[in-house]
Amino acid sequence: MKKRWMWFHDRFEPTEVHLHGFSDYIAGKETEYQRIEILQSPFFGKMLVIDGDVQSSERDEYIYHESLVHPALTILKKPENVLILGGGEGATLREILKHKTIKRVTMIDIDRESIEFAKKHLKEWHKGAFESEKLNLILGDALKIVNELKEGSFDAIISDVTEPFEGGPSYRLFTREFFEKLKRLLKKDGVFSLQASMLRNVTYELHRAIHWTLKEVFHLVFSYYSYVPSFDTTWGFCLASDELNPEDFSIEEIDRRIGERIEGELRFYDGETHKKLFLLPKDIREILKKKTNIIEEDKPFVLPKKNSL
Repeated sequence: MKKRWMWFHDRFEPTEVHLHGFSDYIAGKETEYQRIEILQSPFFGKMLVIDGDVQSSERDEYIYHESLVHPALTILKKPENVLILGGGEGATLREILKHKTIKRVTMIDIDRESIEFAKKHLKEWHKGAFESEKLNLILGDALKIVNELKEGSFDAIISDVTEPFEGGPSYRLFTREFFEKLKRLLKKDGVFSLQASMLRNVTYELHRAIHWTLKEVFHLVFSYYSYVPSFDTTWGFCLASDELNPEDFSIEEIDRRIGERIEGELRFYDGETHKKLFLLPKDIREILKKKTNIIEEDKPFVLPKKNSL
């Protein structure tokens, strides 16, 4: 008997749609802030979809989360105190906790229901990280809560919030004013790492805007990307600091630090991967050289909202 697939349309552009066949609709939840759905894919296992946008999959989420977390934490001398913005599925937290020097992780997420949903349905992602005694989970709006945190108290800040979709909860977390608030929370040699949207030669506008907005705030800003199969595109990240340059570290030094510090398995990131992440091709480098409009509170960069299933 021929298999009858259900199909999810992941819309990149008005004229570009990527199709995912799925065999089962596992769970869905409409929270105050977003629509969350979990599908079963024959290729990617469980797939997490938020507001019609693929967020991660069971088979390759490690590529995204290791790329987001480890370049920033590994170049620090001794990361102890880290702030996460978003990251509700728990995988960013999971990766941070692999660093043996970590003493405290403060995590701010606006959506209590999404975290409870993830605890129940995304155990393959968080792997019990929410139960860590090192976690200080704060439920609320990061835009306001960061004003209450102590200045100069964090070695690293990792932003894993959703893209700034129209009507979504995160569009004001990509502005110059918000980045300035985050910088005040960092120690002098601290680092800020964030997911920074799609980065390819035909879709780069948001990433480039984030890159140049960060350059208004930090002395050193680096764009990098990884190819994530379930996204079917290269996904961009940015690393910003006033003192630390990720390109200064050799393959051998990164591997030495991983060997000394990491407890648990890294499936994607090592010294060779670190070097590759920051070696962007010529066309992307040329795109990023061209200064664009800065993202500010009175003119945030907002993407058109996608449709959920």
